[in-house]
Order: sequence, then structure tokens, then C-alpha cells
Amino acid sequence: MEEKKTYPPSWVVMQNNIQECFKSMSIDEKRLLVLASPIARVTNATEKDPITITAENFAKECNIKTHSAYKSMEEASKHMLRRYFTYTDEKGKKVSCSWVIRAKYDNGAISICFPEEVLLMLKEFDKLNPYTKYKKEVVLRLKKDYSFDLYHLAKKYQGLGKFELSLDRIKTELGLPKSYDRISNLKTRVLEPSLEEINSQTDLNLTYENIKEGRTVVGFRFKVKEKSQPKIEVKRDPNTPDFFIKMTDAQRHLFANKMSEMPAMSKYSQGTESYKQFAIRIADMLLDPEKFRELYPVLEKSGFKAQ
Repeated sequence: MEEKKTYPPSWVVMQNNIQECFKSMSIDEKRLLVLASPIARVTNATEKDPITITAENFAKECNIKTHSAYKSMEEASKHMLRRYFTYTDEKGKKVSCSWVIRAKYDNGAISICFPEEVLLMLKEFDKLNPYTKYKKEVVLRLKKDYSFDLYHLAKKYQGLGKFELSLDRIKTELGLPKSYDRISNLKTRVLEPSLEEINSQTDLNLTYENIKEGRTVVGFRFKVKEKSQPKIEVKRDPNTPDFFIKMTDAQRHLFANKMSEMPAMSKYSQGTESYKQFAIRIADMLLDPEKFRELYPVLEKSGFKAQ
């Protein structure tokens, strides 16, 4: 039996099937889906479990103004409520499914419920359900609609170092309107600004070249290269416990759940987030040496003992 892989809340993990939604969604819809992805995965959400995202968190994660975040989220969620996709079930029957079942708006936060079909694409990752993963903070730096799509494709093919798209396929993958049928428009308004943003804001360098048949451009060949990370000498703070690096993911999440309900952690809570969502953030905070040192007294009171 294949061992089920787990990923921390700081990672976005989605089945490749979900690329179908990106091609028609706005930048804020994509952001909502990216932020909901790790919550659905870590909490093992069902159709009945609302996934809550506060305007404060949305603004912080996406680096936008807080006063405009709630309106952006509300409009994005309403568009997602109207969207649907189709698939063929095991009996060969065509099924239509909404991306979002319901959305609730209250106290500067939005709670959305996804159908099981969407949750499956956000939670199940194996050979039968191929997927793509990337760091949440990296993808949320992107501001352009098509940058999201091309970055997702680049991460999908990163292991191969390259991928090719015919003109028809790139129009389908990105959901491009007829105005981009002209190669010059496609390059100057989609490819070049998107690649410039990806190369300046993410962990990848993405370049492209024409694929020609005679003198006619029929597609593009993309080359994907991960940026080299400079070696940085880290001076360990003597006040940081050495056993910081010895906490397992299971320990982080276990004690984060306990800490989320402790009064000493109330100053770290955000808006109307649930204990589950707060615990996810705490587990993420425990990955940072500085935050770990800050939270260590509360961690000890929750029952954690260094080995």
C-alpha cells in the first residue's frame, strides 16, 4: 500500500485536475482557493465543514490593503458559487458539480463549503491522482491572472525541466479570449508580463521559445529552472532550544491543537477563526526558530517535553 504523504500548512497541494478551474477564475478566486487548500487538507474537511478565511488574513497573505480585502473575497466567493464543472462518473454518466456549495459572510470573514469532488482534489494525492505542490507564500506574491496558471504548469513540469504547449492548448489551459489569437497579443499581453513576474517573484526562472512549422509559429517550448539558493550562514541564537529541530510534524500539530485553546495564546488569534484554523497557524509558527522561542513557555505548559 502506498504511504499517504503529508504536507505542512505552508504548502499548497492540488491535484492537476484543478488546473481546469484556474483558466477562467479571477485572481481573487484563485487566491481564495490557494488559501483554502491547506486548511481543507490539514483539517480533513468534509462538505459540512466551513473553511473560514478572514479579511485580515487574506490581506496579509496577498499583500493587499485590509479595507479592500473583504470586498474582494465576497465578490470572488459569489463568482465561485456560480461556477461549475463536469465529469464522467464510474458508470459513464455525465455529472455537473458546483465549485462551492455555500458561502457565509460575517464579521470580516468568509466561510465556504466545498463539495466532495473539489475536496478530493485538495486532499487526495497519489499515482492515481497526480498533483502539484508549491509554497503558499510564493504563489500569493503573483498579481497577474495568467501568472498563476503558468506558474502552476511550470511547477507541474519542474522535474522534467521543460514543457511544450501548442497554440490551441495554451489558449485552453489559460482560458484566453479570441483577442489573443494574434501571436503578438499573446506574447506581449500574456506570456512576457507573466514570465517577468514569475521570474522576479518566485523560486523559478521560466523562459520560452517559438515552435515553428516552416515560418509559422504553432506553439511554445518552455524551459523551467529552479533558482539557486545562496548559502547563508545562520548564527543560532543561544536562547533557542536545540531541540527545536527535533519536533516531528505529528508533535507540532498535536501540541498546536492544545495551545490553540490556552488563554496565553489569545493575543495571537485572528478575527473569527476557529480553534482548528488557529491550530494550523500555530503549527506553522512553530517552524520558525524565533516564533518557536517566543512560544516555548506556552508549549511547555501544553505538556511538551524536550528529548
